[in-house]
This record gives sequence, structure tokens and C-alpha cells, in this order.
Amino acid sequence: MYARLENENIITYRRLPVQFEDENGLHLNFRNVADPTAYGFYNVVTPSYDSISQILGAIEWDEDNDVFTYSVSDIDFDSTHEVRDEKGEPTGETLPNYDIDGKKLDLIKNVKEEANRLLSPTDWYILRKAERSVDVPSDVVTERSSIITKAAGFETEINALTTYESLLRYSIVFFPVEL
Repeated sequence: MYARLENENIITYRRLPVQFEDENGLHLNFRNVADPTAYGFYNVVTPSYDSISQILGAIEWDEDNDVFTYSVSDIDFDSTHEVRDEKGEPTGETLPNYDIDGKKLDLIKNVKEEANRLLSPTDWYILRKAERSVDVPSDVVTERSSIITKAAGFETEINALTTYESLLRYSIVFFPVEL
């Protein structure tokens, strides 16, 4: 990707244009030009950043490295916003932009849905036991118990987390896949 400063605006290009016109005239087969920087086209470099706790800002010129790049800033998970009424007037109340309790509820819902998905293939054993007193195989009991125990553990761990970022980083894996 390339970018160029045009009329005090940074314009990005997925690739060099086929033809390019400047004060020196029309340049055909411009994609094959030996030095695009001679025409103001510089590489765009995306910096490495943590996509969970940081965001990319606006594209800017990095004079030290002769490239265009993006600023990186940390997300303020403690930020709030002012609540307004239906007329757009401030109510005096502020709410967090990142709702920790809501995020916890979403994660716990995901845990329960995944546990349900894992348990449902063996539910018929439990129904058969309830309806006709047919014993459930011990391996099925063990597997179901493991799923239920893990789900309860995930829920306890999620409820113990205190920051929005830690909730974003939390991973729910019932059965890790070994490579």
C-alpha cells in the first residue's frame, strides 16, 4: 500500500496507479517506475499493536523512516459518557463506555451455550434414565460431569475478573485441541 500527500491531504493507494499525471506531464506504466518516492509515493506501514487494548489512529507521515504510518493509542476502558434525555439535554448522569457487568453476562451466556451444545448429544441418556430408569453409562456420566464442572469454573473465573480488558482477554476452551 502506498500513500501520497496531495493538497495537504494524505491519499492512500492500494497499489501504484497505472498512469500518473503531475506537473511534469503524464507518466504511463507508472506501476513500473523505479523510485515511486521521487513522485511522492511512499509505503504505508501498519505498526504492530495489541488489538484488544489499543487502536490505530489516523494515518500520518513518519519523517524519521520516510513512510506513512498510523498512530497507536491505548483504549481508555475507564471512560464514561454523559447521559442525555430525549431532547438531547444532559441528565447529570454518566455511564461507563465499557460495561463490565454486561460483558460478564455475555461471557457467562457463551459458557452456558457451549456447555449446552456439548451436553446435548448425551441428553437422551438422562431422559432415558428419568423416564425408564435405564442406567447411564459411566463414561457418559464422567464426560457430562466434566463439562458441568468446567462451566461452573469458567463462570467463577469470569465473575472474579475486575477489568474490561481482562474480560476481553478471557478465553473459554472446554477441551483444548492438541496439535
